[in-house]
Amino acid sequence: MLRQGRSAVQVSHELEVITTEYLQDASLVSEHAGRHRAIPAINVYTTIKGRLHIRLGNVGGTVQKSLKSSALLPPSCSHIVQPSQAPSGFRGGSLSSNTVHTLNAQNVRRAQRLPEIDSELASLLHSRMREVGGALLQGQSETEEARQRKIDRMAAVRQHEESSTPNLQETSSSMRRKEDRVQHSQDLRLIEAYRKRCKAEGITNMLSKAITTTHTLYATLGTAEFFEFVLKNPFNVPQTVTIECDDPELSVIVKAEEWRYFKDLTKTSTPLEAEMFHLKDSGPTPQVYLRPKESVYIPLKYQTFLSGHALPSQDRSSSKNANSLQFIHRQQSNTVLAKSIKVFFRAEDGQPLAICQVNVEPSPHVVDQTFRFYHPELTFLKKAIRLPPATDSPPDGSASLQVRCSDPGVICHAAAMAPGEPQDIYLKVPGAANPQIKKFFITVFIDPWLASPAQTWQVYVHYLQRMDVVCVCGTLSWHSLILRGTQVIRKVKCYTSHPLELEVDPGEVFALPAQGLQDIRLGVRALRSGSSFRYLNVVDVDTRQLVAAWLLCITCKQPLISRAFEIQVPVGGGRGSNKKISFTNPYPSSRGFKLYSDHPDLLQFKEEHFQTAGGESYSIGLRFAPSQSPGSEEILIFINDLEDKNEETYCVKVIYR
Repeated sequence: MLRQGRSAVQVSHELEVITTEYLQDASLVSEHAGRHRAIPAINVYTTIKGRLHIRLGNVGGTVQKSLKSSALLPPSCSHIVQPSQAPSGFRGGSLSSNTVHTLNAQNVRRAQRLPEIDSELASLLHSRMREVGGALLQGQSETEEARQRKIDRMAAVRQHEESSTPNLQETSSSMRRKEDRVQHSQDLRLIEAYRKRCKAEGITNMLSKAITTTHTLYATLGTAEFFEFVLKNPFNVPQTVTIECDDPELSVIVKAEEWRYFKDLTKTSTPLEAEMFHLKDSGPTPQVYLRPKESVYIPLKYQTFLSGHALPSQDRSSSKNANSLQFIHRQQSNTVLAKSIKVFFRAEDGQPLAICQVNVEPSPHVVDQTFRFYHPELTFLKKAIRLPPATDSPPDGSASLQVRCSDPGVICHAAAMAPGEPQDIYLKVPGAANPQIKKFFITVFIDPWLASPAQTWQVYVHYLQRMDVVCVCGTLSWHSLILRGTQVIRKVKCYTSHPLELEVDPGEVFALPAQGLQDIRLGVRALRSGSSFRYLNVVDVDTRQLVAAWLLCITCKQPLISRAFEIQVPVGGGRGSNKKISFTNPYPSSRGFKLYSDHPDLLQFKEEHFQTAGGESYSIGLRFAPSQSPGSEEILIFINDLEDKNEETYCVKVIYR
């Protein structure tokens, strides 16, 4: 949203809140009742639950001239990584603490105590002398109160020793000095061994920096990031270079067809050599032969499908290479794992010729569609998502559909179909306990080398307790549910997906005892026949946390139609029509009745409750909503008693002319 020179701009949007409904037609159920292998069709349609109003604004502010534009924008997207020809590494610098903040941070090293650098070494040191930092480390780990008590106790001991006989005091002081010298000598030998062990490692790390080239990738879920690393043989003799990388998401492209595809895709005009790589011992490690002083382009590809709840834990080596707090912040705000990967190019003697360090920076991806499934707990979810046939596929059908899932525990594959036919993507998701929610992503590819996903889907699976309900259309039936308490007492409230068809007792906020059982009464009054799914959620009103959830599988039977009417309603005009139908009380005494309709959007009653004497007739006032198009619709009118038991059902066929 651009301001175009103005101080501030804003825009308002009105978005529809849409939910997916599943309804199985009763006529189809009866047709398939005698067939064991036939599967009744389920109608899937969307309904608008409400509208969301959003207001966005862009307010200008003062420009910070101290910031550089290069620090705000990512570097240019270059697909060729060229190692620096100039020597690099530690170039020296002052170790004084006075100039440590004024000089370049890459050229400055501050001297530190060895126990402060290595905690393992600090735990092995037993000297009581402050020169080795023992007292400093002890003071840092203790509270001020405990430290003061120890100082007072030591002062009392010294006062007691001074008041003792001179010979005993001299003997005790001599033994203490001798013990300190012995402990000091042991600590010095331990420190010397530590320095010898770390010296070679420090020199190796410093030399490795001189041959390390850093490249940054801004990766998104499922998108392949392609780049070429320029590798040169610095020796005067031929070398067979082995390319090693511990991360499976970063690989070397060894196939010439795949290499050519990515070069054309990224418009990289560098030489391509077929059959350049061969696999070491028929394994996954590629090797390349280099002549003296020869330079070649090594094609590398980074691609990840792990995201969201399927992120693996990093090992210790990768966590040491990055600042943990910075990496954790980036992993929380993105879906792709931020990490640092090293690729080693080793010569025949095993020493590295070059090192390419790839820093992966996560970038958010676009979600094309979101699927939300409600499934019974602890059972496998098996679904098939059908895609229409591709219109731009080649006639030979070479562009096959391929899918990948961000969760390794989810089985996802696409069935091979003939060209011109719709394709199905099959999912098999393991179950979980109520009320857990599983989230994962599915990337759909149509290119042969999985370069970029054509679509990215976000899938939510809500696991609920299942309850099967069989009822008669228009009749209120009550059922009992058992709600188990958690570790602590909670204030909870029940919410239903269809308040017009479901009633809950208690309907207000109530206290759920800890580790206790609470009986919940559920009233079901389905207005349409067939099989449908409804949902009941129990939510903590204080923390807004979902405590329990039920999946209600309702099978509603068609009631017995006692009378049928046919009414004509004019089309257009913007005004509804008023009609009347008669009802006779079949009982000898006065009774009260309630009126319901399976289409409350099309039919409203003048009085939803009425009282009539025994054997007398009552005129039911009907008001039909206006229609702008001709057609017909069958509307059921349910006449129930005060206990919501169905007495009679009328069928009104409305013809709009």
